[in-house]
Formats: sequence, C-alpha cells, structure tokens
Amino acid sequence: MTGIAIDLSGRTIVVAGAGGGGIGTATANLLTNAGATVVGLDIDADRLARADVAVARVVDLRDPDAVEATIDGLAALDGLVHVAGGLGRDQWAPTEQVSPGTFDDVLALNLRAALTTSQAVARRLRAAERPGSIVYIASIAGLGALPYGAAYAVAKAGLLALTRTQAVEWGPVRIRVNAVAAGTVRTPKSEAGRATDQPDEVATIPLQRRATADDIAAAVLFLCSDLATFVTGHTLVVDGGASVKPSYVDADNLPVFVRDPEVRARIKE
Repeated sequence: MTGIAIDLSGRTIVVAGAGGGGIGTATANLLTNAGATVVGLDIDADRLARADVAVARVVDLRDPDAVEATIDGLAALDGLVHVAGGLGRDQWAPTEQVSPGTFDDVLALNLRAALTTSQAVARRLRAAERPGSIVYIASIAGLGALPYGAAYAVAKAGLLALTRTQAVEWGPVRIRVNAVAAGTVRTPKSEAGRATDQPDEVATIPLQRRATADDIAAAVLFLCSDLATFVTGHTLVVDGGASVKPSYVDADNLPVFVRDPEVRARIKE
C-alpha cells in the first residue's frame, strides 16, 4: 500500500489535556495537521496556548458538570482523545505510605476524569446518531507494575479495563474505544535540565531510546482515522519494546544463563 494520507477534514475531536507541550499538545497539533477541528481542553490557559487548536476551553476535567457543559456547548463532535493524567512528584511513595487522599486524587485525574469526559462525549454522539472514536492515553504501568506509584498503576489498569468495557457497550452504536499504553516518554516536564537519554534509562528498551510525544501522537492519529475503523477495545503499546524485553536479558542483550564464552561470541557475531 502506497500513497496513504490520513485526512480528518470535517471531524471535530476533543483533546482533553491539550496543554503543557507534551503528549496532549503533540496530539492536538498532529490532529490539526491532519485536517481535524481540534477542541483543546486544559485546566491552565497558558498551557493550552501552546497547542494548535481551533477551539480552546479552560476546564477542570475533574469537574464532571463543567466538562459536560463544555461538551454540550460544542457545535459538532466526532471523537475524544483523553490525555490528562500523571503522578505528581509528591505522590510517589511506598505503597504502605500512600494516603487515602493521595490515592483518590490520583484516580480522580487519571481514571474518573476519563470516565466522566467519555460519558459526556458518548451521550452527544448517541443523541446525534453519529459514529465516533475515543482514545485514552494509558501507560505500560497499567500492564505490569509501578513500584512506589501504586495509585497510578491502579488507575491506568482501570483505564484499560474501561477501554475494553466501553468498546463492548458502545460498539453497537458505532463508537470505537481504544487506548495507547505509553512507555517512558520525553516531554518538557520530564526533560527539565536534560538534553539526552541516560544509558540506564534506555537499557531496558530494545529500540534504545525513550518515546517522544510525537511517537504517542502518531499512534493516536491512526486510531482516530479510517485506517482503524474495525479496531476497538484494543490497547496499542508504544514503548519501544520495553514491556516484552525479558528480565533475564543482560546488558549485551543475551540471556544471562548463556554463559559459554564461545556461544556468546558466536551469537554476537
């Protein structure tokens, strides 16, 4: 197949968490470049100004009434990309020390906000009898574990379960629901004061680098497009292979139990 171009002209897509210069901004910019009318939502007007969006709305995504009012006020709607989430530096802690308040705060942004925003979008789509696409930005933490980030891992695992459940429920009304499980990503927030990946940061990644925000946005673009019209309930892992690299592979990318020097040398030729 050659000459394929993704054209989202005529479609209005909400990007929840479009500000900040990271995944949300990259996603908004890429969807706009593909011809979509992008509605950017963010809690911070200055952050939102960094994104190339047709419509900018300042809203706290943790407030379901404010979100629904914003969604209901849109002239048209074809889809949602829910990006907002994260784990604050003060929210990292051993599991036995995570307070109920911190746990609730992390779930409120990473899971509950995704639920309530998608509910508002789905109601609009169903009322208009329009097909649509919902994409959640999840994390490989939801597929495995995140030591000292229990609340975040739980929220992202829940987001993947929500993806599958909504895909089954909303499939009959032609609303597709998918997720992108991101690995470690270079963003302005994560890269403050650093220019390059450190060796220990990429040692567990077969492709030997961390993702860029554009890598994640490209996966979102595919899932929003007509190339994915028969894809729903799926989690697209974008982590450079990190989640499939076995723990028993050493720094030479060989199984640790292969100790024979001759065999190791032959394999590495």
